[in-house]
Amino acid sequence: MLPLGFIIFVYFAYLLFDKNEKTFLYLFFLGFCYGFGFLIIYLSWIINPFLVYEQTKQYALLAILLPLSLSIFFGLFFCIFKFFKNQIMLILSIPFVFIFIEFFISNFIYGFPWISSSLILSNNFLGLYLLKIFGLYPSGYIILSIFLFPTFFYFVRNQSGIKKFYLSIFFIYLIILLISVYSLFKSSNNFKKELVIDAYQILKPIKEFDEDKIYNNIIEIIDSSKADYIIFAENNFPYLINNLNYLTNLTKDEKKIIFGATRIEEGNYYNSLLLIEKNKINYFDKQILVPFGEFLPFRENLNFMEIISGSVDFKSGNNDRVIATNDNLNILPAICYEIIFNKIFKNIEKDKIDIIINITNDMWFGNKIGPYQHFYIARTKASIANKPLVRVSNNGISAIIDNNGKLIRYSKLNQADNLNYNLKIKDRKNFFTFHKFYFYYLLITFIFLIFFGRKKIDEL
Repeated sequence: MLPLGFIIFVYFAYLLFDKNEKTFLYLFFLGFCYGFGFLIIYLSWIINPFLVYEQTKQYALLAILLPLSLSIFFGLFFCIFKFFKNQIMLILSIPFVFIFIEFFISNFIYGFPWISSSLILSNNFLGLYLLKIFGLYPSGYIILSIFLFPTFFYFVRNQSGIKKFYLSIFFIYLIILLISVYSLFKSSNNFKKELVIDAYQILKPIKEFDEDKIYNNIIEIIDSSKADYIIFAENNFPYLINNLNYLTNLTKDEKKIIFGATRIEEGNYYNSLLLIEKNKINYFDKQILVPFGEFLPFRENLNFMEIISGSVDFKSGNNDRVIATNDNLNILPAICYEIIFNKIFKNIEKDKIDIIINITNDMWFGNKIGPYQHFYIARTKASIANKPLVRVSNNGISAIIDNNGKLIRYSKLNQADNLNYNLKIKDRKNFFTFHKFYFYYLLITFIFLIFFGRKKIDEL
């Protein structure tokens, strides 16, 4: 789909370049139509949870509410184009507006950071390096600017001043890029640890499953595995856990076992990741819960959704996100769609993270684009954080990914599989400091664009 960008954004620039005065209503309508057209396709999998049970199929049309509501933000932000009197500056502002729409949607109220232009780079090795160095939003800005290059060079072919202004932006980016690349190659390549990992995709069904059969299967896998770390997916443990002590008998040697389970404590339910070691159990309770999946807003009025969300809301955890193991490995856990949020790295000494482990159950997303989107978003986090990532999904796509975003091992969707790999953990520098700098640089540049964009072209 990559070449479509050169058609969609060039055409969008053409609509904005009309010399007739644009009204706020026209710009809002343009943004709303673009947002809705994009989101109704990109988020088409939202309907799938309604189709799992017969009782909720009649409400499937409610899935359209998310694209509709998010499209309003596209419309509102497109009104910014009204303030550009200079048509060339208006064209230059397009990538900035789209990036700030993404930023706003990702952080406003609860946040929905599923939408990212930089996801275009997630299946490209060079693109993953751009993500590593520049981060999420600046990388999105770069790819959108590339889409608009044909438009830019057409409109400014006789405007040397504008060319110099725009090229100076990229010149500064180039200097920062060279500094970042130098820092990347200066990073330590010393091996801190070597782990044998078994990641199991066991295809536990959503409905009607035999708990004892699943439990016995897990025990059999643990007993037969020779790996250091044996990892299962979200909620693969079939029983409700109200006492951690009885889990200690799952491992009698130096094996580490990680699985997802529902934990109950003082009447509260938690979606948890548990790490079981010899004589020690660590757990992390999911902190970013899925609305309408793990808790039900306005439950009194939406009780028909209880068949999906359950009759009791899960509680958000508040324990430390980083888990330290007996063998001095620092794990950053992310449960299900927590992996799409940048705030999983908030208030964490990122240099001390050794590995990211993401457990999930994507059966709710269906068999089309949903699981693939979730997988590629997770893949970008390995590159952005400069850390290896082990992703274990109940039905796929599971993967072992290195710190550059490269796929080492991966499974296919809806096929039982075991990913075995000898993973070397390196001392790696993070790039989060650089990422923040790039974002602030984008913000300052956009403010300058608005200032100059209010002037007529002959004033520049």
